[in-house]
Amino acid sequence: MAKPMKYHPNSSVLFCTFSLEEGLLLLSNPLCLAIIKSCLAAAQLLYPVTICHLLVQATHLHMILVVRNPDHVPSFIRHFKTESAHMLNRILGRRKRTIWCDGYDSPMVLTPTRALFAIAYLYANPAKDNLVHTIDSYPGFSTWNMFRSGTLSERYTRLRRFQFLPLSPEQHNLRSYEQEASRLTQESSEILPFTIQPDAWMEAFGITDPSQQSRINTRLLQRISHLEQRAAAKRLKDSRPVMGPSRLIAQPLSLSYTPKRSGKRMWCLSDKRSLRISFISFFKKLMATARAVRERWCQGDTSVSYPPGLFPPSMPKLANVYRA
Repeated sequence: MAKPMKYHPNSSVLFCTFSLEEGLLLLSNPLCLAIIKSCLAAAQLLYPVTICHLLVQATHLHMILVVRNPDHVPSFIRHFKTESAHMLNRILGRRKRTIWCDGYDSPMVLTPTRALFAIAYLYANPAKDNLVHTIDSYPGFSTWNMFRSGTLSERYTRLRRFQFLPLSPEQHNLRSYEQEASRLTQESSEILPFTIQPDAWMEAFGITDPSQQSRINTRLLQRISHLEQRAAAKRLKDSRPVMGPSRLIAQPLSLSYTPKRSGKRMWCLSDKRSLRISFISFFKKLMATARAVRERWCQGDTSVSYPPGLFPPSMPKLANVYRA
């Protein structure tokens, strides 16, 4: 089955999501947090994507970014997924097992309003999923505290996959996770920076005035609070409590959970219907052109170029080497 085409033009704003195949593995305990931080910092070092906002939950990761180099986006995600999979598999005592779903979702955000809604959705997700009341008390990894404090760069310990040891079933508890995280960080001397640019998405839409950016961030905080209050009202109606930070931190890694996924992958996000229709029409034509180019390549005509903005596939193999 062919992979869906990706369109990441320079200076575009993307809402990226990638998910686990099964299990609850991206947890809030110290060991999982050390893995997530290490993999994020290492991936950004190799492929310096401009991350605006990011949040990790037990089964998936959401990220708002601005494209500077289109090739860096899939490479960043691939590196993060590969390294985290090796580390988690070693902890679980598994070999050659996939952890992540293939590919990633990356609709282009076409308007500032829709970008603001996407960021608010990202940070309100823990409340919506009945994990905590507000993002302020969420113990999992997110860039929320960096955004709110204005501390746009942090330093994380880089871990290597060979350092990880399998844990027995009896060791899957908070105390063992704390001990393993402490051992790994003490054995590692390499420290890497991890940086965010929370206002870069506004600059991508031409909003560069600091006072206007401040007003938009105030609207963002109000939107997040509104979504969290709506989630609280729904919990009250359904008589459902939140898990709370303590239970989230103590939660053991599990492979028994199967994520429930619904909906289809989107090509773009926009609050303006006409703009969304125009983009979809443009993108369909671009994909048709790409398929035509690919067909000509398969027939041996490599004189035509793949449409800019799309990631070209490998050149087809037209012949085998013959040795008499």
